[in-house]
Amino acid sequence: MSEGSKPALNREELQALEAILAKLSGRGAGLPAPLFRFVTEVSATANVDLLVRDRQRRVLLAWREDAFGAGWHVPGGIIRHREEIAHRVAACARDEFGCEATVAAGPVAVIQIFDGRGHTISLCFPTTLLGEPGRRVVAAGETPAAGDLCWFPSLPERLYPSHLVYRELLDALDHERLGEGAPLFTQHAGGRDAEQRSPEGGIDAAPLA
Repeated sequence: MSEGSKPALNREELQALEAILAKLSGRGAGLPAPLFRFVTEVSATANVDLLVRDRQRRVLLAWREDAFGAGWHVPGGIIRHREEIAHRVAACARDEFGCEATVAAGPVAVIQIFDGRGHTISLCFPTTLLGEPGRRVVAAGETPAAGDLCWFPSLPERLYPSHLVYRELLDALDHERLGEGAPLFTQHAGGRDAEQRSPEGGIDAAPLA
């Protein structure tokens, strides 16, 4: 913390926060919404995104509609505290598609997204379904409900606002421009962070007592 700057929380608030964290020790999931929002306000969250394509090179997207927008998005999920990536990938496939899936050994790309929700860092894994989806699959042009799936020969016009970056990624995949490793793709969605600079300083590790 730089000299003269005001701390974000006072001593009493920090002590209350420590008491809350003591109750939550070891619980990586099922967090109350206010606490999850606190996490996203102070740190980036790590995700897995499952990029499903079939033999015809169609891509499988899910419909999402929430306070931050509506549109088709690449299904994914947040990696829980102390959860291995492979476990989250498998759980995400079951939750989003209703079936098992095979996933590439490593991510094809890393995607960082800055939007109204916060800052997410997603590991994008090419994925192949084992069988038919257990979730409702709608035809292109049909009115979807949240969680519905749809196969697209190319990304549709109405993508979820923070997933427009996938146009760039799929184009690079189709034209074999990714090269070696997992390249980084970045998207800024919304105006929340337009005037916010990257944070400076470190973590104040001084004990409260």
